[in-house]
Amino acid sequence: GKDFTNFGAEVGLPKTRIFSLLEDRSGALWFGSITGGASRYDGKSFTKFTEKDGLGNNDVTWIFEDRDANIWFGTGNGASRYDGKSMTNFTTKDGLIHNSVYTIGQDAAGRIWFGTQGGICSYDGTPGSFTNFADQVGRSFSNIRAMVVDKSGNLWFGGQGGAYRYDGKTLTTFTTKDGLVEDFV
Repeated sequence: GKDFTNFGAEVGLPKTRIFSLLEDRSGALWFGSITGGASRYDGKSFTKFTEKDGLGNNDVTWIFEDRDANIWFGTGNGASRYDGKSMTNFTTKDGLIHNSVYTIGQDAAGRIWFGTQGGICSYDGTPGSFTNFADQVGRSFSNIRAMVVDKSGNLWFGGQGGAYRYDGKTLTTFTTKDGLVEDFV
């Protein structure tokens, strides 16, 4: 509340751009970087995760903790899920719609949602069960960079074409015509 603590080379984050940050339910801090993979800080020491450790790619643009305490990483080569012991990777070969994953969230039903360069998809946890959101709502999406689930359970996405709200049945799109400053959210 009064001072900043800087984390750098001494804790495994040398001259790297941090693109994502998460405090997990145990209180550990996770840092996702461009080119440097991900790091976990438990308050005492850092643990680094890279491609060598099973991470899908060393560009980590998003980190998310699901309701089962799995840590998900959006990477430049799909999504990686860490269960505390090992990584499981998901790419287009598994049904993901694009390998550049920028954002990850989870809805009330437990589905994991991915915002990617090529659109939005969801995953219900069973092998091969990725669903392209474009097929559900009859329109395409690109460059989805932000996602949040609000208190009412609505999914919000931000991307190249504006902001989108999905209530489970209806998709509403918001653009500069509706008052946004930019169409790229």
